[in-house]
Amino acid sequence: MLNDAQASKSGQANDSKLRWLGLLLTLLTLFLTACGDQRPLAEKLASTTEQALAKMQSVQGRMDISTGPVTLQQKLWVQRPNFLRTETEAGPPQFKGTIVVLNDKDGWFYNPALRLVTVTDRSKYDPALTAEAGTGSMLERMPSDILALLRTNPAVHEVGSEEVAGRDTTHIEIVINGQTKAFPDGLLQLWLDQEYGYPLAVTTSSGLKIRFTMVEFNPTIDPLTFIFVPPPGALVQRVNPQAP
Repeated sequence: MLNDAQASKSGQANDSKLRWLGLLLTLLTLFLTACGDQRPLAEKLASTTEQALAKMQSVQGRMDISTGPVTLQQKLWVQRPNFLRTETEAGPPQFKGTIVVLNDKDGWFYNPALRLVTVTDRSKYDPALTAEAGTGSMLERMPSDILALLRTNPAVHEVGSEEVAGRDTTHIEIVINGQTKAFPDGLLQLWLDQEYGYPLAVTTSSGLKIRFTMVEFNPTIDPLTFIFVPPPGALVQRVNPQAP
């Protein structure tokens, strides 16, 4: 029979072996995790972005939209899949106060500088037909356009994690070469929310820059937000969507 000292040494040896075994299993798990997914980066990003966007139903926030020397400060409301409202709070006089309201029936565009309201039919709107001028909005289509672009397996570079509007985002760069009509060819920079996959900042090769300054995901939005009543005295004109 083992005496107490021998039993103690034997138990310590067994404990040591178990610790080493646990460490080896942990290292093996980490190695397999790192080496297990050999898909191209664009394909992996498309998968994670699609899963993240599925958790998002609504967005509310403020953003800056810049092109050249012009910067617009806008409020945004989105209720997926096809409800959107933007209000331009600040910018050049010809843009300030502009309101865009999109719902499942109509698209409204109000230009206060001209006291003009333009209405288009959205009852048969197809987001894929980007040539339907005045019927949709780039902001409405952007998450789906980015997902579709990633699925074409373009050249992608992951820059790293950055904070936009107080939220963690993944900054990526995509080289576009004819894969989409939604963005111009060249370098497209995106900052995608890490939880919801939504673009919180965008810079295109043409110089268009969009960046949220405040954002809230999945808020409850009053349905009246997506109904537009023309101001008294405004001229209302109804136009047919342009065919692609």
